Amino acid sequence: MKMYHLKEKIKTKMKKVNEYPRISVNPLCEYVDEATASRRNSIIRQCKTPVSFITKWYNRAEDSLSSYLTNVRDEPAFLSIEADRMRNVIPFDVMEKKYAVASSDALKSFLKYELEVRHKLSSFKPEIAVHNPNHKFILSGVQISLRPELILRDENGKQQLGFVKFYFGKNEPLGKDRGESMACLTKHYFENEFGFNFKSEHCMVLDVYRGEIFTSPRAYKRILANIEAACKEIADRWDKVIV
Repeated sequence: MKMYHLKEKIKTKMKKVNEYPRISVNPLCEYVDEATASRRNSIIRQCKTPVSFITKWYNRAEDSLSSYLTNVRDEPAFLSIEADRMRNVIPFDVMEKKYAVASSDALKSFLKYELEVRHKLSSFKPEIAVHNPNHKFILSGVQISLRPELILRDENGKQQLGFVKFYFGKNEPLGKDRGESMACLTKHYFENEFGFNFKSEHCMVLDVYRGEIFTSPRAYKRILANIEAACKEIADRWDKVIV
């Protein structure tokens, strides 16, 4: 019994704990638009003690889909080949296999909608942004990570016009309210941090599994007010949530 408690103490000491409030755009907008009181508490706890492997689930799909939509690889067969390769790869361990299969499933699902999505992006020159980790800002005492996967430029590749943020949720479709909030908050970030005046319809969140695109609504003040209020609540509750 004593040995068991000792192991638990060691595990607790090794657990990463974020001292200051920080959250990414997807769970923040879930917190605002969909979460119950108990789920809100869980979201804060998960952000205080993040699990590093969570971010690996769809890394492969992000890279392949970004390359495809920026015309680096412009044949649909590329996504199908990549999906099969991921599924058949010999993994280093069990989790690596799960990551590969998850990315494979996402690409296979997206193939059903790729023509429609490409058509919606046809007037832009998309640029890969998935490897840029610097898209973060502070709102009401909370650091928010918003990293879009694609930056949308004009056909000449000069002027930045908007962005595309990917959402991966195999068993959880992206709801309209959360999707619009994600697009709205990211638009607000680019306007306030860089002075870009993006059109609402150029600020996109793509539900990869379903091919659905959500854009920032024109009437956005209420949405931003709700997000700001949620950030104040998260900052206030951060130290009170037990991990």
